[in-house]
Amino acid sequence: MDRSQRTTFLVLLAFGLIYFAIFIPANLTGAQDVNMISVFEHDEYAQYPYVIHMLTPGETFYQSVRNFVVYLHYYYGYPFYFFSALSLLPVKWIFGSDWAFQTPLIMLVLRQMINVLPILLSVYLLVWLQTRFKSRLRSILLFLLLISLPAVFANNLWWHPDSLLTFFSVLTIFFLVKDEFHFGKYFYLSAVSCGLAIGAKILGVLFVITYAVYLGVGLFSHRLTLKKALARTAVYLLLLLGVVVISNPLLLLPMERAEIISVFKANLQQNTLGFWVIGNTNESMFRQIVSVFEKNYASILFFFLSLIALVHGILRRETRLLSLVILTWVAGYLGYFLLFAATMREHYLIPAALPLLSSLGNYLPSAIPLKGTAAAATSKKVVWGRVASYLLMIGFVIQIGLNGSRDVKDILNVQQRETTSTSIQMFRQAEDQILQKIEIDRKLRIYRDWRAYVADRPEYDVRINWDLATYPYLQDLDADVLFIERENMIYFSDAAKISRAIDPARMKEMLAFYSDALNGNVTGYIRALETDFGAVFVRENLYQRYLK
Repeated sequence: MDRSQRTTFLVLLAFGLIYFAIFIPANLTGAQDVNMISVFEHDEYAQYPYVIHMLTPGETFYQSVRNFVVYLHYYYGYPFYFFSALSLLPVKWIFGSDWAFQTPLIMLVLRQMINVLPILLSVYLLVWLQTRFKSRLRSILLFLLLISLPAVFANNLWWHPDSLLTFFSVLTIFFLVKDEFHFGKYFYLSAVSCGLAIGAKILGVLFVITYAVYLGVGLFSHRLTLKKALARTAVYLLLLLGVVVISNPLLLLPMERAEIISVFKANLQQNTLGFWVIGNTNESMFRQIVSVFEKNYASILFFFLSLIALVHGILRRETRLLSLVILTWVAGYLGYFLLFAATMREHYLIPAALPLLSSLGNYLPSAIPLKGTAAAATSKKVVWGRVASYLLMIGFVIQIGLNGSRDVKDILNVQQRETTSTSIQMFRQAEDQILQKIEIDRKLRIYRDWRAYVADRPEYDVRINWDLATYPYLQDLDADVLFIERENMIYFSDAAKISRAIDPARMKEMLAFYSDALNGNVTGYIRALETDFGAVFVRENLYQRYLK
């Protein structure tokens, strides 16, 4: 890099450090104890005990290594848990045996290192690919647009694998562009990064379209013979599979491999059919994608302009390869959701949306002309090109401003979530009015729905069921107190859902319980508290003895 490029990089680095720091206060919240994590994001709660288990010493060295490798939660790949556990090692070294009790700090580290940092690295790579840091104006505007996207900003406020998928996907794009159809070391490095993307989240396999096109171009441009193409493909696939296996070593163990495959099939069913019912919305997937993009990324105009920019970029020699790689990745990624997915969440689009929107970087003006300077070219084509680039710049500024306004609201809401949460408020009411009045010589057995908060305290035996409550489950649990979400009561009181259910028998059992809960007459329990969030039910004999 020359001096100007280094200066641009340092400016972006300063922006990145400020951006990283902005999330620290918010990411310290929502985790005063383990149970509180589920109130705001149940995926974090589901994953949390397994990363703690990975760093829990066994009685022997072998057992400690086994704990670190056999992570027991196979909904996501091992790289997600590996890098999560790795980021927590400093916390463990500093706090020693008490490290696992530092829940707020642990969640802060996980959110910052596994979400904020990979997103920042992804954006740096994309800006470099699009501008080479040669234009400070282009680089800064593109950088600010990408990091301010509402979905990206919100994505930095919780811990999950999509940021790692994004980073390894962008790294794969980076290596392919660096390779420039030489099919050398960068081509094989792209296999490594693609393997890590697949290892983090299976959607990385969608790069198969990109590689097929990349090899096809190599063949038709006579940069490769058929024999060399087959040889390069064989080495690539062996390297890719090797990285996938090494990054998920449990694939080598028959029992664990069978469990991973079983979980993968269940996930595939949920993604293609739905979690509880077949199809979670009446909207087409195309309409869902458009709606999510408009609400959480940028104006839909930016979406279509980005597609046009990619197609146009393929026609330009200097941007052909980058545009081709991004377009094929985006096409494969969005194609999967259009053809197979049942529902769309805002963060699902990040691995494709960031590269897609980055393609507009080359159409921004390289600089703002100084007052009094004369234009070098006067042709209508050049003039209109300049007008278009400055209009795009204005659009960028407006979109960044709109994004920033929403981002500020989002992060302030997260910082205040412990005081504004209706779930936490219901628990505090229940503790004052109910729980403290029940005096028994054992732990109080409490069932809670996913987002119903109950403090993690020695006097409580708190249970949660990922399949939610049914009468048979509660009978086996023999719970004293139930914390039930109103949202679940309403959702699972619609008898029409039985005909569309993935598991009709299970749905029928859930409807029986939650319909009763909505009406306040759960068999064997009395409703002791009702709030905007939900309701608290107490076993009849305990209610009659302590609360009547």
